[in-house]
Amino acid sequence: MHVEREGLPEKLQRFETSPITGIHFWFDREVTDLPHAVLLDRTIQWMFNKSRLQEKEETGSYLELVVSSSKTLVEKSKQEILDLALAELKEFFPAMSEAKVLKSTVIKEIKATYSALPMSDEYRPQTATDWPRLILAGDWTATGWPATMEGAVRSGYKAADALLGSRTNLKDDLPATGLMRIFG
Repeated sequence: MHVEREGLPEKLQRFETSPITGIHFWFDREVTDLPHAVLLDRTIQWMFNKSRLQEKEETGSYLELVVSSSKTLVEKSKQEILDLALAELKEFFPAMSEAKVLKSTVIKEIKATYSALPMSDEYRPQTATDWPRLILAGDWTATGWPATMEGAVRSGYKAADALLGSRTNLKDDLPATGLMRIFG
């Protein structure tokens, strides 16, 4: 099945997006030895200790915090977001109370990801299009899977198959077992 030229713009207009906010802090000392953490029941969802992950010999810390679907942060000021993030970090990492912030920044990517809403599968476009040499890929295309990293990988395989004119890259789904047979 191909995406028709006339239908693609209309389909894309129906998409909704979701923001992601990245919060970056550089501290004068190490505040945690964890390379990464999930912060449960908070606005801040992910902490990546870039100093640990990059294995640099530094006396301070560089932490990157990520908030997926950060709709509540879009209208907040940079300072409001930084204050919120610091308060939440202090709940998890006691060493934060003695650390000094050397530098910080907030990056809001307003249309970062495709937001899969109920019934949105009907306007997710196929990989192949009616345009010569145009093949679509991404978690937002019709992969048969949700808009996830795995769906994006599946889309990449479908795009490679469309480009090669074969079906050699995409593996069949595993058969449903257990309770999943009911939903399959």
